[in-house]
Amino acid sequence: MIRGSAPKVARTVSIWKSLSACSLSGRSGSSAEAHSAASLAGERQAEAADPGPRQGGAAAQAKQPSHLEWPILNFARDQVGSHLLPRAVFDVPVRRDILHRVVRWQRAKAQQGTHATKTRAQVRGGGRKPVKQKGTGSARKGTIRAPHMRGGGVTHGPHPRSHAHSLLRKMRRQGLACALSAKAAQGQLTLLDSMRLDSIKTKSLDTKLKQFLPEGHRRSVLLIDSSKNGTDGGAFLRKAAANLKFVDILPQEGLNVYSILNRDQLVLTPEAADAIAERVTRPIRRSPLDIKPSIA
Repeated sequence: MIRGSAPKVARTVSIWKSLSACSLSGRSGSSAEAHSAASLAGERQAEAADPGPRQGGAAAQAKQPSHLEWPILNFARDQVGSHLLPRAVFDVPVRRDILHRVVRWQRAKAQQGTHATKTRAQVRGGGRKPVKQKGTGSARKGTIRAPHMRGGGVTHGPHPRSHAHSLLRKMRRQGLACALSAKAAQGQLTLLDSMRLDSIKTKSLDTKLKQFLPEGHRRSVLLIDSSKNGTDGGAFLRKAAANLKFVDILPQEGLNVYSILNRDQLVLTPEAADAIAERVTRPIRRSPLDIKPSIA
């Protein structure tokens, strides 16, 4: 017999006996189990009488509606109706860090990256030794195109490259929703019934914008319609606003965070607002290579 094995066997037998006794007492029914069952039944009756917030009772907080009711105005600032804007796009917490990252991503992609300098191998000239090696009392020189010589090459200078970096699509969408929510929270988001013009007249568009927007904010406005050839804006609007420096016009496909933050007022048509909401809330399409096969 191995030393030290008897105490372990004794402890195992005692544990097994205690578990067996618990199971037998559970089958026969003990007073403690009956008391716990009674208390559980009482708690269930109390929850049924006064349901808590999880059951949706009177104590539960009222859920916020999923949409915001936003007024629709015309160029005369008369309300002609209302429109529902989803809170998931136009009423989300504004995160400045997300906006900063999205703007940096946009500006990095827009940077041309055409700055260039020449190295000593690219500078013209310098084929012969400028002075002899010894006897001049000066330093030794092998070429006039060395970096320390005037007119020579540049060491570690900039070269043409792309400054773009990647950013998650989820973060890009979140940045767009934050920018729209910031404009809505500040009262700088307006819905216009239609931006369509009857003729290409810059003066008439300027007069309408003066009536539509306050004078203090007229010099900075971003107009968003459904498309370049849509019925709510179209080509006439873009040609009429070509000479207005304070007006930017984009279709809803080109709406971006930098353009929203660059202007004070954001004016949308209901069709453009619906298309933007659908674009932001659309499920992200993934590559078939990213989808892991399910194990049955």
